[in-house]
Amino acid sequence: MGGTFDPIHVGHLAIAEAAREALDLDRILFLPAGIPPHKPASETAPAADRVAMVAAAIEGHPAFELSRVDVDRAGPSYTADSVDRIAEAERAATGLDPDLVLIMSAETLAGLPDWHEPERLLDRCWVAVVPRAGYPAPDPSWIETAFPGRSDRFTILDGPRIDVSSTEIRARVADGRSIEGLVPAAVERRIADHGLYQSPSRPEDSAAVTDPAIAPRPDGLPRREGRAAPEPERSSLEIARRIVELAEDKKAADIVLLDLSALTTLADYFVICSGGSERQLDAIADAIVSGLRAEGERPIGREGTAASHWVLVDFGTVIVHVFTPPERDFYQLEKHWSEAKTVLRVQ
Repeated sequence: MGGTFDPIHVGHLAIAEAAREALDLDRILFLPAGIPPHKPASETAPAADRVAMVAAAIEGHPAFELSRVDVDRAGPSYTADSVDRIAEAERAATGLDPDLVLIMSAETLAGLPDWHEPERLLDRCWVAVVPRAGYPAPDPSWIETAFPGRSDRFTILDGPRIDVSSTEIRARVADGRSIEGLVPAAVERRIADHGLYQSPSRPEDSAAVTDPAIAPRPDGLPRREGRAAPEPERSSLEIARRIVELAEDKKAADIVLLDLSALTTLADYFVICSGGSERQLDAIADAIVSGLRAEGERPIGREGTAASHWVLVDFGTVIVHVFTPPERDFYQLEKHWSEAKTVLRVQ
C-alpha cells in the first residue's frame, strides 16, 4: 500500500486491515513515497517525518510492515519499479515468487492508465480497489476498456468508507484545530513535537502582540489608530462563485456549483467543471489558484495532474474538481451527490 502518507491516518489503517481480511493477505507493506512524482517536494513533509509517522502508526500491528523501498533510492517513486524491487527481495528471502496485491482507492484507479508502465505493474501484481468518500465505485466496464482482457487482475472491495483525508488533517493542524481520532496518538505527537503542517504566523496575529497601534486600550477595546478596518471575510458561497467566474474566464465547460453543506463535513461546496485537453485543465486550475491567492484566499491542497486527466484544488470549505469529459463520466460526482442542491450551472 503506497502513498505520500502526509500524514498517515486512521483511514489508511482501516483500509489496510479490511483488505487483509477480505483477501486473506499474509501482511501489508506500507510504502511511503520518497519523491512523489506528482507533487513538488516543497509541498510535502520531509520523507524522514513521513516515514517516522508510518512506523509509529503501524507499531503493534503484527501484520503491518514499513517498507523503505521508495525512500531509500534516488528519483521519483514509480509503483511499477517499487513492486519489482519488493518481488526481488521476496524471491531472495524465500526462493519463491510472491503473490502481490496493490491496494489503491477508487479515486486513484481513474489515473492508473497514465501511470508509469501500468501494464508491467499488472504483470507483477493484482490490484485491490477500495472506496473513497465522495467517489463512486468504479465501473467494471471502464476497467475492461482501460485494460482489455485484464479485468481479472482487479478486485473491488466494499469498504470501509471513512470520510477523512490527509489534506483535511493538514488544514486542521494549520488552523490550530484538533486532529484527535483522525490519526493514531503516536502520529499526533510526532506532528506536534516536530511542528509539522504549522502555518506561518499570520501578520495580524503578530501585530496584535507587538504593534502598539492595535494593542488593547485600558478600557479593553483595541486601538485602530491610523489603520483601516480589515476587510470582512468572504463566505464559502462567495468564494465558490468567484471560482466559477475564474473557471469561466478559462473557457471551462459545464460548470456546476453544488451545495453539500447539509450532507457532509467534507466541504460546503463543490465546483465541478470540464476542460477539453490536459493543457486546458492546468490553465483552469492555475487560474483559480492564482486568482484567489491574489485576493487573499490560499488553497490548502492540490491533487492530481493534467496528465491524469483530473485536478482537485481544496480551499477547505470549497473543493474544485476539474476533469476531462471521460474522467468526469467515470467519477459521476453529480450523480453520487444527487441529493446536493445545484446552486448554478454554466453550460
